Amino acid sequence: MKILSADGIDIEYETFGVSTDPAVLLVMGLGAQLIHWDTIFCEQIAASGKYVIRFDNRDSGLSYKCEGSEVDI
Repeated sequence: MKILSADGIDIEYETFGVSTDPAVLLVMGLGAQLIHWDTIFCEQIAASGKYVIRFDNRDSGLSYKCEGSEVDI
């Protein structure tokens, strides 16, 4: 797994396939980690000629956590 850092926020991600192939970005729902995209599923997509990217949203998994931030609903 890798970490992308921008503006002090680290996002954990993992890729499958060849980076020059067309990309498929897998976005998991609120609070779920990248591991909920099954590895075999990701490998199958990559085997079809796609570059698969799965990641942990901010505040989930190994990505940056916003401690003490209030949400204004």
